[in-house]
Amino acid sequence: MAAKTGTRRPGSVAVRSVWAHNLEEELALISSLLPRFRCAAVDTEFPGTVYRPTVPAYALTPEKRHALLKANVDALHLIQLGLTLFDSSGRLPQLQNRTKTQYAVWEFNFREFDVRRDRHAPESIALLRAKGVDLRRTREEGLDAAQFGPRLRKLLRAGLGAAGLVTFSGAYDVAYLVKMMLGTGYRLPASPEAFQGVVRAMLRKRLYDVKEMARRCGSAGGDLRGGLDSLAAKLGVPRAVGEAHQAGSDSLLTCQAFIEIKERFFANDDDELATVAGVVAGITAW
Repeated sequence: MAAKTGTRRPGSVAVRSVWAHNLEEELALISSLLPRFRCAAVDTEFPGTVYRPTVPAYALTPEKRHALLKANVDALHLIQLGLTLFDSSGRLPQLQNRTKTQYAVWEFNFREFDVRRDRHAPESIALLRAKGVDLRRTREEGLDAAQFGPRLRKLLRAGLGAAGLVTFSGAYDVAYLVKMMLGTGYRLPASPEAFQGVVRAMLRKRLYDVKEMARRCGSAGGDLRGGLDSLAAKLGVPRAVGEAHQAGSDSLLTCQAFIEIKERFFANDDDELATVAGVVAGITAW
């Protein structure tokens, strides 16, 4: 299968589902693309939150926000990881086989979560099921997170996200990535400062949070508040494949929203863009 660079607004997009049986093939493909696609957008899907604040989120101190993040990530399992590779202009890998050419994003499925025994938010699980997540299949055919963690570290060393690792409201995304890389028995540090140190040590990348970037646009950007779908609609960015709360689809929409905000409000100025690097909703990583 050959690969070339796709357009910024892809037409036909294939979400490549990754399971235990095709992991090696897909990792080899991703590795081959890293020299050309040095940015990566990620999205995670997990069983909701079982520890919740008793006051509005804006009223929480950084210490209390971190305590809730830690309690939930320590207690719960990741279900899906979405990954979109792209270049600095927002172009995606375009994969060719014998019958068709499509742009590609990835969706990794993990086996640890068992709805029969593991804690979860029922409304979150109902939503994932409504979006097509087959929890029986993830349990039976999904990846072992403990085995995937070292492979993810290897991808990062090989250049995954070397020019930018992009999230949307990314505290949970980053926390689950760190947990996976350090092993499912890992517990997040007790203080936000210690966790920031772990993030710096593990990722060693420039982190960008699209939600924080939109917030910093201020009056120049109009009203860019809201969730990912709301922001994308305000930016005029259509969802190219799938639905909200599908990890592969959301990672692609995060990528496209990032490029749109970058080009509209940061004028392709690396110095200006650097002012938002490492500012992640719920974490100040740098």
